[in-house]
Amino acid sequence: MRAIWFPLLAFILCSVPHSAPAGMREPPAVSSGTLESKAYELVNDHRQAMGLASLSYDARIAAVARRHSENMAAGRVPFGHEGFEERQRAISKTIPWTGIAENVGMNDYPVARTVRAAVSGWLGSRGHRKNIEGRYDATGVGIARDDRGTFYYTQIFVNRTGMRPSRPGLR
Repeated sequence: MRAIWFPLLAFILCSVPHSAPAGMREPPAVSSGTLESKAYELVNDHRQAMGLASLSYDARIAAVARRHSENMAAGRVPFGHEGFEERQRAISKTIPWTGIAENVGMNDYPVARTVRAAVSGWLGSRGHRKNIEGRYDATGVGIARDDRGTFYYTQIFVNRTGMRPSRPGLR
């Protein structure tokens, strides 16, 4: 019986929303674009700290990423990578590429902490970190929030045809 209750209690504790303490209010609404820019900045800060070239921002990639986040937030698709092949095809219509990867995430942290929590979560995961540090030269981030306040993140990484991402100072 004890073996059943411990995992159940752990699940319940992990499922508790990360609300602001009593007396603290959520700051005024922040645009998704502001949050997306912050995620892009944090990923590039990490890449630079690792001696990697910064990723260029591409609004076409971001539009595809944002659509996926909006679909997850609206419940049209489950949280995850479902439909990634369709996103690859959509991007290939405007950007020829030789490599592509995707990170997704979700959290219900307050606006002031949500982006840092999402990027930290990616960096703490071997596969997500591999994408962040990968041989890509362009990216786009899309963030959407559902009616319950949960944020959905999609970041797509692209190595454009003819581009050779490298470490600064190396040839």
